[in-house]
Amino acid sequence: MKRSRHFDFIIAGAGAAGLSLVWKFLQQEELNGKKVLLADRALKPVRDKTWCFWDDQHHPFGDLIFHSWDSLEVRALGDVFREKLQDYRYHCVKSDDYAKKILTVARKNPNVMLLEADIGDFAFEDGRAVMQTSEGIFTAGHIFQSALRPPGFHKLKLDLSLLQHFTGWHIRTEKPVFDPAMATFMDFDVPQGNGVTFVYVLPFNRHEALVEYTLFSEKLISDEAYEKGLTDYISGRLELSSGQYEIEYIEKGVIPMEDRRYPAQYCPKVWNTGTMGGLTKPSTGYTFTRIQQHSTEIVRALAAGAEPPLQIMSPYRFRVYDMMLLYNLNRHPEASIRIFHELFLRNRFDRILQFLEEKTQIHQDLKIMYSVPWLPFFRALYKMKHRIFTGA
Repeated sequence: MKRSRHFDFIIAGAGAAGLSLVWKFLQQEELNGKKVLLADRALKPVRDKTWCFWDDQHHPFGDLIFHSWDSLEVRALGDVFREKLQDYRYHCVKSDDYAKKILTVARKNPNVMLLEADIGDFAFEDGRAVMQTSEGIFTAGHIFQSALRPPGFHKLKLDLSLLQHFTGWHIRTEKPVFDPAMATFMDFDVPQGNGVTFVYVLPFNRHEALVEYTLFSEKLISDEAYEKGLTDYISGRLELSSGQYEIEYIEKGVIPMEDRRYPAQYCPKVWNTGTMGGLTKPSTGYTFTRIQQHSTEIVRALAAGAEPPLQIMSPYRFRVYDMMLLYNLNRHPEASIRIFHELFLRNRFDRILQFLEEKTQIHQDLKIMYSVPWLPFFRALYKMKHRIFTGA
């Protein structure tokens, strides 16, 4: 197989991480003349994911937001907490809308090449980053990849590992049952037999919503179990019989939630991004905003003639918080639901979102920690001391 072409930058993988990085490259004036290759097995937009995030309305792609909510609802242990957000808005982006917009702009740019190919491996040879594909070998000054697990992945230190797995139905109803200004952030008042389980509901208008059945557990469940969870929720909470709604489309997903610390690089000059770069927050599974932050840091560094950042995304104290909550989600699911109950009972929603975004100060963290049951966290601290006191 002969070497095909050399680029300034290669982006391997066209999921949220790869597309976001392409978008940042296209927006960075100092990099406008650079040659960029975007490669993935398929580059056709597919509606298979809904990416959710919250921010203070300083997002750079407002036209790609499918819907936003200024009020959130949480249900746990029989209580209902509702609050209108003051500082944040909760948003969702449809994966096909995001891909279509970015790929359309990329195709019009003469400095961007799109390649549909299977990605085999990466290497560093003769001072260049190398990507092996089914369509040939491509080289670049830097490669940013979200397609392959880094070498030695299974040898990385790991104590806690859960899967956040879900099936969602975008449904259309006969009667108006939804409030398009209010999203159900978490509803824990559902059967909990397979691990910590909750449902979230994202209403798009009075007649349409995404209803997603989500679990934190070590193993996946059957398709029939997801379907039963959704059917029971729609008939129970939403009071809709099977003949009163239609399923517009279905989305499924699995997100790793673990304390494994991913390396920044696959090999010299090949950088890991997205989930492969450890950007998924271990305790929640949220990734989209962290991808935006990481992409911005990468592009700014390259525009300044510097190397991409090597720092870990989360400060030490937030890695500790994540590890303690992940321990309870894994080992003590009942205590976890009590933690969420007290968290939303005793804190403003905006402060909780700020905390989850890792933008709180230490005194604010302590106030939040004081508001939830202490024993589960002391227990987690003791059980995970070998990790926490050695850098998490």
